[in-house]
Amino acid sequence: MKEQALLRRSWKLWWQRVRERTVLRRPLAHIYHLIGGHIYFQTLSAAVQLDLFTLLGRRGPLTRADIAGELKLAEQPARILLLGLATCGLLRRKNGTYTATPLADQLFNRDRPRNVADVVLWQHFINYRALAHFHEALLANRNTGLAEFPGDEPTLYQRLAHNPALEKIFQDAMEAISRQSNHLLAEAVAFGQFRRLLDVGGGNATNILRLAQRHPQLKADVFDFPSVCAIARERIRAAGLADRLGAVEGHCFQDEFPAGVDGILFCHFLTIWSPEQNQALLCKAHRALAPGGAVLIFNQMQHDTEDGPLSAAMGSPYFLTLATGVGMLYTWNEYEQWLRAAGFTRVLRRALVRDHGVLIGLK
Repeated sequence: MKEQALLRRSWKLWWQRVRERTVLRRPLAHIYHLIGGHIYFQTLSAAVQLDLFTLLGRRGPLTRADIAGELKLAEQPARILLLGLATCGLLRRKNGTYTATPLADQLFNRDRPRNVADVVLWQHFINYRALAHFHEALLANRNTGLAEFPGDEPTLYQRLAHNPALEKIFQDAMEAISRQSNHLLAEAVAFGQFRRLLDVGGGNATNILRLAQRHPQLKADVFDFPSVCAIARERIRAAGLADRLGAVEGHCFQDEFPAGVDGILFCHFLTIWSPEQNQALLCKAHRALAPGGAVLIFNQMQHDTEDGPLSAAMGSPYFLTLATGVGMLYTWNEYEQWLRAAGFTRVLRRALVRDHGVLIGLK
């Protein structure tokens, strides 16, 4: 049998190959990411849990054998991991050694000040298994993914109080998300005009700590569940800011907001709740503020045209399937309508980077 006869020349196959490498290259890559998203994420999550990016930041470039030895992996598992990371554009391989790409180094190397490694752990240990219930949640119109966590409370935030380890993973992730964005808020708003600020759902105080460092005269409090306030107070004490910052225990729907504040901040908070609940919170804020006070909404925003951005499409299923069963990332127009309906006579809007924005309602 002649070797030349085993392979046929085919202009059809040649054209298909050219088309896949040009016109269809990016659409096909997008489909791969959609269908294999669980695999790509688990590859990233494994690398973060193994702290590979920190290792490469400190000691790279490293060979596959070096990496396998440092991470205590056999050669083939190390090869599979590195193949996935290189294919996803998180690692570069050159002359047999690996380094992290600049963006991967910035985001997943724990030595970098604004890394999001804890966000990956939050997705892995809390969100990932719950989002397998997304189809069920769509049909039921409630957070059916909450069944993955013990307890009888109606929201993820309440159930996490039963599991301190998971609650810490969650709070660490929220801190990382805040680090990525709250400097934008500190620069965009003149917080020097406020006497005392209330950060509703302020978590472990990351937001008010950042604002207090940027604005030395600012006084502020977190308003959150008791278990969260305990974490916030400890961080405030450690920062030496207990004379200006504090934490007020309360339930945002059951308790009135404390008097004596002239600014009320909802930072990455109104996405959690339904339109009706958000309207109630803004009305409560309006009641608590004296004339001249302001409510501030800081969040990633959905386009008014309801066709993006990616951050809104990625975040909204989490709120339906797991967090509360009623929230999503809302549009600018929706927030403005709720503010005016609550009685705020003037509304200011400012778009920022990374799909974030701030809305200010003045009483």
